[in-house]
Amino acid sequence: MGAARRLGIAVACIVAILSRTAAAADDECKGPSDDCVAVGKWNFSVALGAGVRTNPVVNSEDIPLVVVPHVSYYGKRFFWDDLDLGFTLADSDANTVSLIATPGYDRVYFYRTDLQNFFITGYTSADTAIFSKVPPAAGAPASTVSPTPRRITYLAGPEWTFKTGTISGQLDLLHEITGQNHGDEIRAALGIPLIEHKGALTANVGITWKSAAIVNYYYGVTDIYRGTPALDPFAKLGYTVPWSGRWRFNGFVEYERLGSGIANSPIVAEHGVVTVFVGAVRSF
Repeated sequence: MGAARRLGIAVACIVAILSRTAAAADDECKGPSDDCVAVGKWNFSVALGAGVRTNPVVNSEDIPLVVVPHVSYYGKRFFWDDLDLGFTLADSDANTVSLIATPGYDRVYFYRTDLQNFFITGYTSADTAIFSKVPPAAGAPASTVSPTPRRITYLAGPEWTFKTGTISGQLDLLHEITGQNHGDEIRAALGIPLIEHKGALTANVGITWKSAAIVNYYYGVTDIYRGTPALDPFAKLGYTVPWSGRWRFNGFVEYERLGSGIANSPIVAEHGVVTVFVGAVRSF
């Protein structure tokens, strides 16, 4: 059974289960909440601060985080959240099922001009080529390998978000639709509030599973290494507190452990990625 057909069946099954309890979303938020977004209105914010995302690819510099803007729009059905696009199929107080399109993430490590690095400043060159020393065959000298170009890719598929008590969750079943690798990806995460007083301390845990086609597209080396499926778990701890008016403080630290299919590649030097940011966020 093809990946597209599997995704279609998954959508149909989830919608059939949830559509009985689907209810139209309210036009306006009834109170201040990070989970509540007014329908039919644009939302803009920009974070100014200091941070970094480590780069696991050999001979690559870490990625600075200085200015991070955010833009979103949520209509009755259609929504746009930064680089993600979506259409809501069924919506209730506890469950939402949508079809989404979202960019492939791993390209950020290879090109500083990737769309997902567009607002990150501090790099010194555009489209930095990645070269690496790879293990030589027996009796042969080490060689330098230039990986093939990684183009911008998009993945699409059903997304299920849910809330039970104070815990929220998300499950995405995605397939690459731009014809670059035809791979599959599963993303799952839970958001858990830890402290809610003047500020909010939250934890996020989850996994990303990438098929061999996606791993090989980014981390494979012709005639030397062919990528295998990878399961990347991650954990994130974040804190936010309102200041005055439209300003708030925001800080977070995240660690992602790279699966063996990625970590075993000769162009990967680290087995994990750390992201840290501390700064002020201004909403408009």
